[in-house]
Amino acid sequence: MRNFFFYILFSLSLLKSFSQCSGNLTFTLTPSPPVGGYTPGTTVNVCVTLQSFTQTGSNWFEGFDINLGSGWTNVTPVSSPANCGGNSTGGQWLWMTSVTSDATPSVTVGPGYFFDRNSDGNPGNDYGDSNGSNCTWTMCFSVRVSQNCIPQNLLIEVAAAADGVWGSYTSTACDNVNYVNIYTGTSSATPVVLGAISHN
Repeated sequence: MRNFFFYILFSLSLLKSFSQCSGNLTFTLTPSPPVGGYTPGTTVNVCVTLQSFTQTGSNWFEGFDINLGSGWTNVTPVSSPANCGGNSTGGQWLWMTSVTSDATPSVTVGPGYFFDRNSDGNPGNDYGDSNGSNCTWTMCFSVRVSQNCIPQNLLIEVAAAADGVWGSYTSTACDNVNYVNIYTGTSSATPVVLGAISHN
C-alpha cells in the first residue's frame, strides 16, 4: 500500500514538472462556420491569441504550430504576433513552413509563426520571446477549402510551445505540448447544377 501511494505522488510530481506552460488560447474564424460546413473555395481567416506564458524552468515562448486537415489549401500568413521581450536583444517573429529544434532535433513543426531571436532566419537554433507573464500574442493566417466535390477533412488545431521544445533551450519543464481544437468539420459538397438538356 505504501508503494502505491508513493507511485501516485511520484506520478503527480511528474505531471507538475512537465506541465503545459502556455496560457489560455482563444480564436476567431471569419467567416464563422456555417451550418453544414464551409463550401469548396471558401477562404477563412483564423486568428489565435495566447494570453500569457508561464516561464517554468525559464522557458520562453517559441511559437505557434498549425495542424490542418487535408481539405485545406493555400495556408497563408496574415499578421505576426507582438515582439514582447525580444526588443531589448533583437529578434523577430517569422512565418515558417517548417522549423526543426536544436534542443529536440527529432521534432519538426510548421507551418506557423516562430520567434527568431538571433535574426538568422532559423527559429529552431535560439531562444523564444521572453516577458511571458506580461504579454498577449495574436497571430492570424488564412486557409482555403479545396475545390473538391467530395467532403474533405477541415480540422484546424494550434499549439503554443516553449523554446525548450521548438527552440534551442535545454530545459524540459514545458515539454507537454497540447493542441487546441479550433475547428472540426468537413467541407460541404456543392451540388452540380445542370441546365436544361436538349434532345435535338
